[in-house]
Amino acid sequence: MSRNVIATVIGLVGVMILTGCGASQVNLAMQFKVNDVDTYRVTTEQIKDYKFEQPSEEPPKVTENQSATVISVVFDQRVDNIDAKGNAIADITVKGLQYTVTEKDATKFDFDSAREADKSKPLAKLVGATYKINISPDGRVSVLEAQQARKLLTGATTDAKVASNLFKDDTIIQRHEVLALPKGVQSTVKVGSAWSEVVASPPGLLAPKSYEKVYTLKEIEGGKESGTAQVVMTAQESAVQAEGVAKDAPGMGFMAKMFDTEESYNGSMKFHLGSGKVSEYMEKLAVRYIAAESPANQKPDKGPDTLIMGLTYTVSGQMLTQ
Repeated sequence: MSRNVIATVIGLVGVMILTGCGASQVNLAMQFKVNDVDTYRVTTEQIKDYKFEQPSEEPPKVTENQSATVISVVFDQRVDNIDAKGNAIADITVKGLQYTVTEKDATKFDFDSAREADKSKPLAKLVGATYKINISPDGRVSVLEAQQARKLLTGATTDAKVASNLFKDDTIIQRHEVLALPKGVQSTVKVGSAWSEVVASPPGLLAPKSYEKVYTLKEIEGGKESGTAQVVMTAQESAVQAEGVAKDAPGMGFMAKMFDTEESYNGSMKFHLGSGKVSEYMEKLAVRYIAAESPANQKPDKGPDTLIMGLTYTVSGQMLTQ
């Protein structure tokens, strides 16, 4: 190979490396424009499964059921103002609401604002409710004003308790915060970069714990100017306690040690680079607790009695205006 050809190849490789590095670096920070209005749907699901298999019984017996709480809120988010640090003050208007509770396969509460029969129910008053939040470029949220929304439905009824929960500061923050963005000042990352955060487990685990979530920029589709950044998340139990979690957090104590545990915790986010907006995201924790025991009178040809309890906690969001 001649020197000229070698020089040309080296030059092309250098250009490819430089171009590739530049193209792979993107800014994962939210961008805001005054008067921008976007519509989102955010859904949280907590599902508890129970299954008790008793092959030792004659005839063999199986008991199983499921309990779940599913909350879905559709809302408009309008940017009212932007401060010098790029934080947005946003007005939120509730456009739709679904709230379903089942206990051991029996429906205990079921409301859907889009259902004609539900438009006269007390929770229908929440459609049109407004409140105000602050959103930072890295997705952190604080509540600025929600008193008017909290006054729409009060009292000791189940509907009022549902409404109260929907407009608590913690619930509002959970509904609007963007979990997967890099927190802090460093928002420019490249493909393969990772960042992490230690968080408390959601309620419902036999033994509350802390998890370290690791987010990774997996790929960029369509170019960094107007394409989509794909972020994935995996999590593992953390030896470091999350903020606000007591070292001896309440749970089932020694009883939790009677179970073998299987769990997975993962998630994903799609971030539109041109607009600086999240188009969709999902995080899901799935835990199974398994305990098996053979009774004293167990027959040799029968397997052990097995108790399986499961918890699945999912939070997901989607931009409905594209």
